[in-house]
Amino acid sequence: MILHYLKIAWRNLLKYRTQSVVSILGLAVGLACFALSAFWVHYEMTYDSFHRDADRLYLVGVNDDSFGGSSASYTPQALGRYLKEHYSEIEDYCLFETSMLFVVKDNRMLELPMLMPDTTALRMLDIRTLDGDESFLRSAGAAGNRIAITEKTARLLFGTTDVIGQTVTDANWNKEYTIGSVVSDWGVHTNFPYAFLGNGSSRAGWDDYTYRTLVKVKPGTDVSRLLEKMNAHFPEELTKSKYRATTGLTRFYLEPLTGLRATEGFILKNNQTVQFRYITWFAAVGVLIIVCAFLNYLTIYADRFRTRRREMALRQICGAGLRSLVALLCTDFLLTVLASLVVGMVLVELLMPAFLRYSLIQDADFSVYRSALLYITCVSAVMMAVVVLSVWLFQKRSLHGNIHTGNALSGTVWRKGSVVLQLTVCLAFIFCTVAMQMQLHHLRSVDTGLDYRGRAAMSIWTDVDMNVWAEKIKALLMVTEVVRPAYWPLLGEGAYSSYQIDGYTGMEGRLEQPLTFDEVLAGEEFFRFYDMQLLAGEWVSAKSEYRQVNIMESTARRMGWSPEEAVGKQLFFVNRKVEPMTVIGVLKDCAYKSPTAELPNTVFVNTDRMEWMHARCFVLFKYRPGTWDECRRCIEEMQRAELPDRKLFLFSEEERYNDYLKSEDALSSLLGFSSVVCILISIFGIYSLVTLACERRRKEIAIRKVNGATVRDILALFFREYALLLVVSSLIAFPAAWWAMKRWIENYNRQVEIGVLPFLLIFAGIAVCVAASIGHRIWKTANENPAEVIKSE
Repeated sequence: MILHYLKIAWRNLLKYRTQSVVSILGLAVGLACFALSAFWVHYEMTYDSFHRDADRLYLVGVNDDSFGGSSASYTPQALGRYLKEHYSEIEDYCLFETSMLFVVKDNRMLELPMLMPDTTALRMLDIRTLDGDESFLRSAGAAGNRIAITEKTARLLFGTTDVIGQTVTDANWNKEYTIGSVVSDWGVHTNFPYAFLGNGSSRAGWDDYTYRTLVKVKPGTDVSRLLEKMNAHFPEELTKSKYRATTGLTRFYLEPLTGLRATEGFILKNNQTVQFRYITWFAAVGVLIIVCAFLNYLTIYADRFRTRRREMALRQICGAGLRSLVALLCTDFLLTVLASLVVGMVLVELLMPAFLRYSLIQDADFSVYRSALLYITCVSAVMMAVVVLSVWLFQKRSLHGNIHTGNALSGTVWRKGSVVLQLTVCLAFIFCTVAMQMQLHHLRSVDTGLDYRGRAAMSIWTDVDMNVWAEKIKALLMVTEVVRPAYWPLLGEGAYSSYQIDGYTGMEGRLEQPLTFDEVLAGEEFFRFYDMQLLAGEWVSAKSEYRQVNIMESTARRMGWSPEEAVGKQLFFVNRKVEPMTVIGVLKDCAYKSPTAELPNTVFVNTDRMEWMHARCFVLFKYRPGTWDECRRCIEEMQRAELPDRKLFLFSEEERYNDYLKSEDALSSLLGFSSVVCILISIFGIYSLVTLACERRRKEIAIRKVNGATVRDILALFFREYALLLVVSSLIAFPAAWWAMKRWIENYNRQVEIGVLPFLLIFAGIAVCVAASIGHRIWKTANENPAEVIKSE
């Protein structure tokens, strides 16, 4: 009997080959989308889940209202003990610092992460000693020249794990370490990877924000209530500092260790290509594609079921019962599901290499295949329910009604609703992709107040005469201009310092919440290098005093000054013993930070009054268009040949600006790919539905032709129907997509205007695709001999 059912199912697949191919491909694409998106979200949400009691580990953070988010998850050494002593819900705590060790290997500089835990971290974070004596790690501040190394790093540097007593030199600080033990590794699926373990700085107290503080709460603890208690009794020690009058800190945050990837303030953005909220959008897009594909399949199934009612009725007359009819239909759809599983897994395997590069996932596991099996199981369960329901409804009808199927209104409504939903999703995806591309193009082409194209910066740390290297770079044929090494690159590094002011000329009293200012080293050659524009006053130059500064236009506006009014005004430090700054010039706003960030308050100071900073300054230079890769290679080769034991900083300012937009670029690529998939699913789905409709309405079309209808009239009949569906879809998709993209674009400090033209072009493009997909099939049906059609019917 099973072989009989399989034979019938195979014949039906061949009989309705167009619909079968569309169904299989649609379900396969849905499987690939579900498997990859579920795998990505699961991977991001399981960072650091391997730790013992990981569900009870929380990273302590503080708000960063004063300093722009750079130190949200860094806390002072004294905080851990304070929390343990004051809150009974906290079972234990640990502290650790993070750093980088610069090691030369085969004439190349390797940057290897080093974790510097306190003694409690060793017992809380599952660090095992595999060889040697780790007692030096348990003595805070002792044996500062001894480190532990992981097995992987030992093999990388020495080719063996027998490395006790070997030495490793940190080229950046010219410090030699002796390996005292070999320890286990956490791998790459962690927010805090390490190649070495060392001793912390032993800076105690409340003033050095260099530590990460982890707390382990007791089982059953209500973390939200604990956080409320911690914020209700915020320690006074965190609100003061020996370095400044107020820290601006007012509250704690407790973030699950396994959920840090979803908490943008607690991880460095350059540790992930795509921000977590964009990963969730990727998953949402995948769900929409799955819905479209599955609804398409259900629509085709419903149409085919109505077409097969006569066959099912004849089987019923011959004695077939509910169970045999269900088994027959289940075999049909299970064969389709099996084929879609095979095609879907092939798609997953083909897409996986590009997906891993795109997502920066380094240790893929088998969860992607579990996701695929979950998808197939869910599809099979839903379809089983649909089969049982359809057969039950079939048996509720009379035999005469099933044999003479007719055209049910419910089937028409279902089919049209399916088309509207698919076109709506398709139009929305295309519009979002176009709007995002317009915004990204706007961000890269709009006037940012400075010219970063064709500009780069390099520096070698430390104890290197950068004036010598400035001459070496000037000699390169690709380089057109070199600035003396007295500045920091504006996009690559930005401000070298920040401080707070609580008053300015014209205001009474002091600000309750001090304003934070970025301080940038500058001079006339620096401004010319970036083609910055002076609006009022004069540039900071070699003749300027240290407290004579330039500010940006937006900074002046926040003080209530026009550019002309700002010249001569003063800015007062929180510490009024320090001489105030005097504004001698206002320049046009220059967007040197992320386009999603508000332009910071910025002052530009005379770099020649800060000569002690020049040892860490960069060589700024311009290069000819299209020569950056060659220029970078030449500089890297010179550095490796002459100073391989020093850390090279070399980057293009344009690359740094593009780094700000890498999440947006990734999401744009995702939406573009999704749009193509949705177009294909929608067009193939519409084509298959039109094919079924033509088969079902052949007699109607023949009668219309007998009564004088032309091929053009029949084409117009179908085109009007689908044109109306496209209009309805547009009325739903465009307002919803416009609202969503308007909200997204508002996150940027420079926004593109979306006119009417994108809507018209997208509508016209989809209309052409729909017309092309249905025109051929309708033309073929409309040109059939009506006499032959009526005779066959």
